[in-house]
This record gives sequence, structure tokens and C-alpha cells, in this order.
Amino acid sequence: MIFEALQLLRAELAAYLADPRRDTQVQVELGSPTNSPDQVLLSLVNVEEETTLRNSSPYQRNPAGGYDLVNPPVFLNLYVLISAGGQESATTYATALKRLAWVVQCFQQKTVLSPATQAGFASDDPGAARLRLSLDLYSLSFEKLSQLWGTLGGKQQPCVLYKVRVVEEQGEGQLGHGPEITLIERRSAITPLSAN
Repeated sequence: MIFEALQLLRAELAAYLADPRRDTQVQVELGSPTNSPDQVLLSLVNVEEETTLRNSSPYQRNPAGGYDLVNPPVFLNLYVLISAGGQESATTYATALKRLAWVVQCFQQKTVLSPATQAGFASDDPGAARLRLSLDLYSLSFEKLSQLWGTLGGKQQPCVLYKVRVVEEQGEGQLGHGPEITLIERRSAITPLSAN
């Protein structure tokens, strides 16, 4: 679901920027921010497990009325860097700043995304219909921002970082299955041993 989550973000942002009041010529793509200077790029820079949702039940009801034993899904938070590339000229840098402002406006208006809210989103994965992403602006200190761009191997560009919560990942397959427990039998009382 990581790819589908980023595709959903890309589709939402592309639809927002395609409005004639904004920059209809800009391309919104997934990729490294060091690749292309004249695009809005979404880059996954970190993945973290949402530990508060770790303790979900491994038992899931099946259509036959019993239960299947499966490993619970892993819930992830994605840290997505959105950069608006700018070259050395002042015009391109000014355009990059405008694009960055539109990115912030887009996700300020829609802080929760799902495939139902985005008509242009399509996925081959049937589980993508369950996607529900919550976006929070995530601020880095100057030092951490410098370290991030140094790790990415590029010159710093106008950018914003979002924490995208919660993406669910689950592999296929079950560990076992069994019928539903419908009756609990009570054993007769045990007679205590007499002390000698």
C-alpha cells in the first residue's frame, strides 16, 4: 500500500495544481528530488511503524462463520518530502515558491484523503479502496533539514515534509483456522484434598 498511498497523494496534488488559477503546466511525479529541476516531486524519505496500533487481534472472522488465524497488519507512517524544483534563475525559483505554497494549500484544504475523495485515482490493488490517509505538516530543524538534503545527495530546494498516517500493510496467507466458540462447558467442582 505504500506505492498506492503515494499515488493517491500524487493524484490529489496533480488535480489541485491543474486548476487554471494555478500552474497547469507543472508535472507532479514520484521520484528523487535531485532528478528533475522543473517538477513537483514526491519522495518517500522515511517509514515508521505506528506502535499504538500494534496490538490488533490475529483472529479474523471468515465467511463460513469460523475464525482464521493471521498475522495482524503492520500500520505505517510515511514521511513524504514534496519538493518544487528551482534552478539558478530568479524566475524559476519564484515559480518553485509559488508551487510550494499551492502544495501547502492543497493539503491544508484536504487533510484526510481516500480513493473516494479522488476521482482520478486508480489502482490494480483491490485493497487500495481501504486507504485512508491523514496528513500532518512535519517541521524539521535547520540542522536536520540540512542532513536530509545531504543524505539525498542534492542541493536544497524549496520543500515541505508531510507525515502521512496510517498506511496498512499485510501479506497474504493465514496461519490456521477454526470454528467459532459457541458453547463453554463448566466442569464439576473439584473436591479439595484433605490435609493429613
